[in-house]
Amino acid sequence: MADIVFQPTFVHQEFVDGPDGDRVRAAEPNGFNARFGAIESDLRQLSTVVGQIDAAVDRRGTGPADHVLTLAPMLQGAAGGTLPWRITPSGAAQFGQDEDAYGLMEVALPDNVRLTSFRVMGQVGVNVVGLAVLLSRVKIPGGTPEVLAGISGATDPFDSSADVDPSLAVTQTATYRYIVQASVINSGTSVTLAAFQIAYTSS
Repeated sequence: MADIVFQPTFVHQEFVDGPDGDRVRAAEPNGFNARFGAIESDLRQLSTVVGQIDAAVDRRGTGPADHVLTLAPMLQGAAGGTLPWRITPSGAAQFGQDEDAYGLMEVALPDNVRLTSFRVMGQVGVNVVGLAVLLSRVKIPGGTPEVLAGISGATDPFDSSADVDPSLAVTQTATYRYIVQASVINSGTSVTLAAFQIAYTSS
């Protein structure tokens, strides 16, 4: 896009008082007609430039925008599952050694946006076994969760991302609920999940 420029043309020339000074005139290069005509021309040009700026702002606002939603892992237990995660005063989800844990949480997402990635952060010992964190959708009023993105593994600190399945990436909040599920089997060490992040693109 070309630069938007406003270049004024009117330059005020001081009137001079006194017997040898200027006389008020309508015509001539220094008369009021010429001066006000130059000001009027500048105002028209300024109006055009303002319109160009407004159009440029509108065009910039219509393109895709990237967003990141950060969530505290407020994981709740579920019927038939293993022991629930403990929520610390800082809002992290934590579990101790030699135990199994399971939890899930609802995620409120905007409608008709494209999910791009799922990220999980925390502290996980190297001996952890069976850690899995899934971003899924469930058809309303009920059904089997469809996994959009899944993360597993063990590093300390734990910071891992996964791309969302492109075929399931566009949100449909009138048709699906969105959940995060986190489970760990016989951790052998403490596990702390500090935050979840969901990246998405809106048009």
